[in-house]
Amino acid sequence: MLDNIMANVGLVLKRLRLSWSLLLDRRVPMWAKLIPIATILYIFSPIDIIPDFVLALGQVDDLVILVAGLELFERVVPQ
Repeated sequence: MLDNIMANVGLVLKRLRLSWSLLLDRRVPMWAKLIPIATILYIFSPIDIIPDFVLALGQVDDLVILVAGLELFERVVPQ
């Protein structure tokens, strides 16, 4: 189980590095760059779907939003 968790953490870190590179790339349209920015703003926003004080679920929804935002960003960026 720990190996599975570490593999998923590694995938999230790879996606974060890829998204960072794409954010710095001038060929990526500005409207597409707003997706990861909005994702980060949601994560740090005090308004959440599931409040952070709910044990574990508050952090899990932030993680799901992060992964979904990165996935959407990767899909809308042109090849």
